[in-house]
This record gives sequence, C-alpha cells and structure tokens, in this order.
Amino acid sequence: MSIITDYKISFGVRKIHNTNFKFISSTRPSLNAILFEFRSITSCDDLLSAIDLRLDNSPQSEDFFIPTQGLQMIRIGYSETKLYHDENKYDANPNIAPGDILPTAEFKEIVKAWRNFVVNDSGLLT
Repeated sequence: MSIITDYKISFGVRKIHNTNFKFISSTRPSLNAILFEFRSITSCDDLLSAIDLRLDNSPQSEDFFIPTQGLQMIRIGYSETKLYHDENKYDANPNIAPGDILPTAEFKEIVKAWRNFVVNDSGLLT
C-alpha cells in the first residue's frame, strides 16, 4: 500500500468567498492544518528542501524547526516529524505534546504528493 492510501489522503479545491483554496483531507487533522499553510510551489519546495537536508545529515544532528504563518510549527527529526498546533506554547514549554507525530520519510512522501497537487491539480477530488 502507498502512504497516500494508508493515511486516506485526498486533495481538493473549495471555493470560499469567491476564492479557490486547495486542501488536503486525511486521517490526521494536524497534518491537514499544517499542509494547508504550504499553498505555493515555493513553500512546498522549501519544506521539501528542509526535509531533505535533515535526512541527509546524521541521526544525531539537531532537528529543524519550521514555523508557519498560522503560528503552527513543524519539528523535523531524522526519524520522526512532530506537528505542533501552537508555536508559542512550544516556545514556553518544549516538552508539550505534539498534535501529531509521523515518520519523516512518510511525511516527505505526503509533502511530495501535496506539492504535485499544488502544481497541477492532478487527482482533484472534491
């Protein structure tokens, strides 16, 4: 099975106030909310570059922290990626539980699929 099937991921477009917004729907609400923040090709490419940089370094290297404009945060580790709903709460208490944890390799595949959808709308499901 594929990661997309495992997470029951679908992509779509919804019109909100006369503007089309691309969205992801999956079994992981935190993943849906975080990826909604990466709606441009450039932002998707930046996220993929950060994932690749982290995976290309040794497991003992420090995690990468990616804040979003919506004040959420992604913590990319070598083996797992943690999604946080509130960057400020994490800053106040780094021991706070993440909203979700995914294997980094799986997160990369999901981001790649999302980027492909952002680029060309293939697989459009509404």
